[in-house]
Amino acid sequence: MASSSSSRKKKASDTMIVSPTRIHKATILWLHDIGENGRDSLYMSILSACSSATFVRKLNLPNVKWICPTAPTRPVTSLGGFQTTAWCDVMGISENMADDMVSLNSTAGFVVNLLKDEPGNVMIGLGGIGMGAAVALYFATSYITRWEQTIRRLRTIVGINGWLPAWRNFRRNPSLAPSLQISLTHGTSDAIVPFQIGNRCCDTLRRAGFPVTFTPYEGDHHANIPQVINGVRMWLTMNLHL
Repeated sequence: MASSSSSRKKKASDTMIVSPTRIHKATILWLHDIGENGRDSLYMSILSACSSATFVRKLNLPNVKWICPTAPTRPVTSLGGFQTTAWCDVMGISENMADDMVSLNSTAGFVVNLLKDEPGNVMIGLGGIGMGAAVALYFATSYITRWEQTIRRLRTIVGINGWLPAWRNFRRNPSLAPSLQISLTHGTSDAIVPFQIGNRCCDTLRRAGFPVTFTPYEGDHHANIPQVINGVRMWLTMNLHL
């Protein structure tokens, strides 16, 4: 099997850009959930709207450039080794889950490479759904010590039904955390990422000094409901001054 690095290079051409239709004020990189992709898909829009480009178009933010990459295909342990698009391997979602740190760090570096050449006058955001949200939150925490010199304009993180990898080893950094605004949204009946995992994620980030808004909503893990779409739109409009 090819290494995750070479697999990621093969997938670089799958990154889809949704260009702003008005003045470019912000660039947001949006990470899809396990088994999804970054491209537009009519079939996905009917079922779940979790394909990144399909989802971000629903937000209708004309001043935002969206970067929507597709994860490499890899075997996923929690799916019995089934090969699908995934940012990292996952054994199962629980408070005691083992994290695929090698792939998480590789993906964090991939995120930096996609964002580092954005114009200096635009703000930067990062978001995702499910596993994509987990990667975004891991980046937000590792960014404090590892990527700060590369991405100084990261202003906001949006996570829908995600979790915080390596949360037990998370350390408070009050001098840097307050500059990054985080919005978490989680379905109360999510059968894949339990609601209490989202709550734990929020509590851990708050204890570390991050300003976090946590919004529960009735439903499961799907993001294609008006209150989620409207909530994300309002959050980004307010925090990025769109």
